Amino acid sequence: MTNKEDSNFTQNLKNPAFWKRFLFMMLFAVAYTLAEFAVWAAVIFLIFYNLITGGSNERAVTFGRQVSAYIYHLLLYLTYNTEERPFPFTDWPRPENMPTGLGYPLTPNAGEATTGRNPSPQPPNPTTGAAQSVPETTAANPAFRKEGSSQTE
Repeated sequence: MTNKEDSNFTQNLKNPAFWKRFLFMMLFAVAYTLAEFAVWAAVIFLIFYNLITGGSNERAVTFGRQVSAYIYHLLLYLTYNTEERPFPFTDWPRPENMPTGLGYPLTPNAGEATTGRNPSPQPPNPTTGAAQSVPETTAANPAFRKEGSSQTE
């Protein structure tokens, strides 16, 4: 190590901003461990819930999505990708615009209902046998369908 590098290293060790961030990183590393445990608990719960009921518990799915978003924010801070400290120093992350794993965000357009699920397949056209073309906003949100429509969820 040269004299200049040694001086920079010593100066960095004495920098209170470094030690403040280091302490926050240790705190958020513990929060990451707890959040990871919470996600695995949700995963195990959802597996058994699906085994027993054949369906999915929307509250547990939402909880898993929120904790996953929190973990993402934690990792951004821990890897120096942001200086913004995660919750509780900021608001709890809102994952509405994060990918759902289904190919589109939870809220495709402002003002539309949040579905978090792929639209159900449309019934075939009785004359041609091909699937009917329905705009994605209509298929994803039943409120956009015309009254008296024979389409089912």
